[in-house]
Amino acid sequence: MEESTTINLARVLSDIDSTQEMEQYLELPEITDHFQSFPAYFRSLDAVQEMDSGELIRNSGLERSYYYQVMKGTRSPGRDKVLRLCLAAGLNLKETTRALELSGNAVLYPRKRRDIILTVAVNQMADVDDTNLLLFKYGEKPLG
Repeated sequence: MEESTTINLARVLSDIDSTQEMEQYLELPEITDHFQSFPAYFRSLDAVQEMDSGELIRNSGLERSYYYQVMKGTRSPGRDKVLRLCLAAGLNLKETTRALELSGNAVLYPRKRRDIILTVAVNQMADVDDTNLLLFKYGEKPLG
C-alpha cells in the first residue's frame, strides 16, 4: 500500500533546518492553498463550475435557500450537507477532504464504519441517493 501524503510530508519536514527550506516547503501545493472558506473553494472546483446551481441543488437534495446561504457564507454547513454537495458535484476524495476541512467539519476517518462507506461512495463517484442506499444497506444513518 502507498504511504500516506502526511507521512511523506512529515519525512520531508523532519529534514528542514533553515528558514529558506521552510519557505520552500510552505509553497508546496499539498501544504497550503489560498482558500480561507468552503464556499470559495467549492466554487473554484472544475466539477462545480461545470454544473449550474440548479443542477447542483437538485443533485444534493438541499433546499435552494440553504444552498445560497452556504455559498454566500451566511450559514455554515454541517458535515452531511458538505458531503451531499461533494457527492452531487462528483468530487474526488482529496477535494472532498479539503471541502470538509474548510467547512470546519471532520474529515472522513478510516476507522469509522460510516466513514468507510462514505469514502467508498466518494471513490465510486456515487450520487447522494446511491450513497444513502449504501449506508442503509449497512445499517448506517443516511446523509442528513
